[in-house]
Amino acid sequence: MTERVGLVAGSGAIPLMFARAMRARGGPGVVAVAHEGETDPALAHLVEEIRWVRLGQFRRVLDHLGRGGARGVVLVGGIRKQGIWRARPDRLALRMVLRLWGLHDDQLLRAAGELLEAHGFALRSVTDYLPELLAPPGCLTRRQPTVGEWEDIRFGWRAAKALGGLDIGQGVVVRRNMVVAVEAMEGTDAMLRRAGELVAGGARGWAGDRSAVFVKVVKPGQDRRLDLPTIGVATMETLAAAGIPVIAVEAGGAMIVDLEATCRAADRHGLVLLGVAGEDLEGTG
Repeated sequence: MTERVGLVAGSGAIPLMFARAMRARGGPGVVAVAHEGETDPALAHLVEEIRWVRLGQFRRVLDHLGRGGARGVVLVGGIRKQGIWRARPDRLALRMVLRLWGLHDDQLLRAAGELLEAHGFALRSVTDYLPELLAPPGCLTRRQPTVGEWEDIRFGWRAAKALGGLDIGQGVVVRRNMVVAVEAMEGTDAMLRRAGELVAGGARGWAGDRSAVFVKVVKPGQDRRLDLPTIGVATMETLAAAGIPVIAVEAGGAMIVDLEATCRAADRHGLVLLGVAGEDLEGTG
């Protein structure tokens, strides 16, 4: 590497993974922008420079990346959707928001990416640096899905793509070809807990069958440098606690944090973890 890489970091483990990987490769390293109340403070020990900002302080983001010598920039890590109501937008952010017709995730992220590019930064995907994060195809666990679960996966795929097309969320929980819950502002974990309560209630009336699947996909037309669906060990723990035994993610599109540990956690709980693509679902089961 001949130039520093810029990192605009949200929450979760991936900003830390990215910084560690860049440090291991040597070179000029990472200049980071971290969000107060979201980003793990441990990031400060893994990068060459860091500045903490509040959500919406775009001018500080641009100034710090520029002074730090960054050229390519990755945006990675979650921002709680509720955080948008606590944002402190500066004039640059306000001008950007006023050009939008809504405050949906994809709109905001695309606008932020365009703003970075307009100021001379090259927007890149974290998977350009860490391709091993992308979900591989196939069944990744010992347990295989049943015929009925494959039917729910196919239905859930179509429902999740439709949901993503409206920029509402990236995932749905399905049971017997019925949508139990959709991912929206509350985020994945809260949605899964809510779905688990609904599935458990239904089981009492449906002969104790708690079969349900969670499908998480890339939104149609999504800029894959931004906001790829992400799962990991914590997702497996949440699914197990919720009584949802199957998760299918988009192969080559979703990211899995620590694939081996995630598969071990899924196997420990007897879950199914699949990497699938649209063409895989034709005639399956």
